[in-house]
Amino acid sequence: MQDHGGLVIVRTRRIATVIVFGSLTLLWVLALAVAEHAQQTASGRIAAGIFFGLFLAGTVGVWLVIDRGGRRLEVGRDSIASRPGVKGKAFTLTRGAGGTLRILPRFTLLGINRGPRLVFLGTGGWLSLGGLPLDVVRDTCEAQGWRFDGDTALAVKDVQGWLHQGLSAEAARLIEVFGPFPGAAADDEAHTSLEAAVFEDLGDKLSRTSRVNARAAYRRAAAAQRAFAGFAGSADEHASRLAQADRIDGKARG
Repeated sequence: MQDHGGLVIVRTRRIATVIVFGSLTLLWVLALAVAEHAQQTASGRIAAGIFFGLFLAGTVGVWLVIDRGGRRLEVGRDSIASRPGVKGKAFTLTRGAGGTLRILPRFTLLGINRGPRLVFLGTGGWLSLGGLPLDVVRDTCEAQGWRFDGDTALAVKDVQGWLHQGLSAEAARLIEVFGPFPGAAADDEAHTSLEAAVFEDLGDKLSRTSRVNARAAYRRAAAAQRAFAGFAGSADEHASRLAQADRIDGKARG
């Protein structure tokens, strides 16, 4: 972690890289010391210094390039930017878009793996935290005045937005972390629960690769839809919502 005029940079924590290049650097230093001691002449010591010095400089140089090329998070008081390294597009979110943050850790859901991310709760915005130390990210953001509180009901808006973007796995994870939201309706279908819409969409995606996981997603969707029926304002609406649950159940049995 580095401070650049009020902008704090959090870099990827690459333990394997440190071990490999640290070991190589130590090896060349020891080899240089042994070679220098073994030489009987000044010219021999100079030649050994040049030979092993080049290896040492090359190792340190490559180490610095790799370290600089990794993902980093730039945290300021008014904005947070994720920069993926040498290649890739940088993303920036500003405090004006919402100052309440949450860290969504790496997760596996029904066979789907997703990396950790920093969520701007209630805005739908997020930044990838892949390879970054999550504890350091949180401490750094808090030190810069960013908050990790706020009403978790804001996540309902994010779930809906991510569903529209086709990010049903991420939306399902938000439900697991901040939900459940049994009375929340999908905004484009008042007869369908938001949670049911998310897990049905997830089941549709999983059906192409794993029927077992797809059925589990459909069953989760049907259960959410039945819970949603309990919030119906009339008998007709209750029946309509249960009919939707039966339809989703049919996908699970199919």
